[in-house]
Amino acid sequence: MNKCLRALALALVLCLAVPLAQGEGAELSISVSAASFLPGEELTISYTLPHDGMMSLRVYDAMGELYRELIPETATASGTGSVIWDGSDASGAQIPGDYVLSLSLDHNSSDIAVTFSEGDMAVTEDLSKTITPAYLSEYHPEHENCYWCTPMDITDEEAVWAMLTAPVTVLDIDQKQQAIVRAQPDKEAEGVAMLTGESQAVHVLESLDNGWSLVELYSSSFHDSTIKHWNAFTTGYIETDRLTTVTPNQTYGMVIDKLTQTLYLFKEGHLYSTLLVSTGLANERQPYNETRSGEFLIVSRVGDFNSDNMICAKALRFNDGDLLHEVPHILNADGTKNYGYTEYKLGTRASHGCIRVQRQKNEQGINHMWLWDNIKVGTKLVIWEDYAGRQMEMPDLTQPVYYNPDGGSYFHSDQNCDSVRSQYLPLTEITLGDLLEAPYDELTPCPYCAPPRDPKEILEINALHETTSPGVIPYE
Repeated sequence: MNKCLRALALALVLCLAVPLAQGEGAELSISVSAASFLPGEELTISYTLPHDGMMSLRVYDAMGELYRELIPETATASGTGSVIWDGSDASGAQIPGDYVLSLSLDHNSSDIAVTFSEGDMAVTEDLSKTITPAYLSEYHPEHENCYWCTPMDITDEEAVWAMLTAPVTVLDIDQKQQAIVRAQPDKEAEGVAMLTGESQAVHVLESLDNGWSLVELYSSSFHDSTIKHWNAFTTGYIETDRLTTVTPNQTYGMVIDKLTQTLYLFKEGHLYSTLLVSTGLANERQPYNETRSGEFLIVSRVGDFNSDNMICAKALRFNDGDLLHEVPHILNADGTKNYGYTEYKLGTRASHGCIRVQRQKNEQGINHMWLWDNIKVGTKLVIWEDYAGRQMEMPDLTQPVYYNPDGGSYFHSDQNCDSVRSQYLPLTEITLGDLLEAPYDELTPCPYCAPPRDPKEILEINALHETTSPGVIPYE
């Protein structure tokens, strides 16, 4: 596991509890939840401070060298507290061995020995695959095949398919209408989120006897919404009699992952194909551009529409003003379609909230036009949020890609890419790993033949997601 991911794991699990009131007769003491633990496990370290003072909690290795400072010397009130430790040192490295935990208060100390045992270090690699859409929830139900409870792990085909075909609970009003989710089960209570009719599903936590249901959702606030809660994961109340259960299409299902900016198409239980997309690009002036995450149904076939001077073809509605459509084009003076302003952005955030989809056919012959021809109303579309902690897997760096050594600026998936003039074909083979080194590190992905993602870009994306969740917009 790389150091960056280990550091992130530690940031997620390391916490210092607020000291509690101290009783009489207490002594300086330290205890642990287990005498030994393995990589991927967490050790709870509890302590008692009999009086106010300067305290610290340090880890020393078998040679007496400082391994990790869990709590630096700090003025602390009397009481009890705890720390959760995953065995890592300050750099995030995990080195099995025997260690001493030393608690100090002023000039006194209390020590305890623990063993960080050899084990399967790969266990911790799955950190990014355990985060669910309800990652920020205060509730922890374990609903079977539930979108909110299913980890965002596209490699688990069985779990993803079960989630894509499970019934959903939606608001029983028109698909272009919205309702306010309330902070309390009362029509006069503060609004905390917007919920779109017919298409947007909610996670029902509890149905109350007073006619209200406690639900979770990502708020579908748009630019003109009264509740300015952009894509925020929210818990609130909606009237139970306004909710209805719908069974989605059982042949196809789709996952949009904001982390990878990829559409994953499932058919009859298996991952069928992938396409590059662009979800919404929010900014300080337009925070509402962020594509709303959540669980949705395709509810209508809109067709072509104009956005400013761009034409968005073959749109499928999934959340009021958010639609799934072909990457936009403009018309040249001669009537031909020009995708040059948008196509190169596929694989990155770029839209006003809609989801732009690859128009070039992939190796299986799949593109957005194929989706338009085959995806039916009632198909489930889920959108995964790119929470901090999620990480993209690095591809096989020996995988071949191709470029034009005579001044080409792109790398390609196709040695005979149609975008390259015939006199330069066939293109020269290199590997994805070569893209990490000069002079190939200046090459950018071809917007026409959809090559694998540049490993440099993956490293940048993973670094960004160590501590941030780009899709989470502050509440106004």
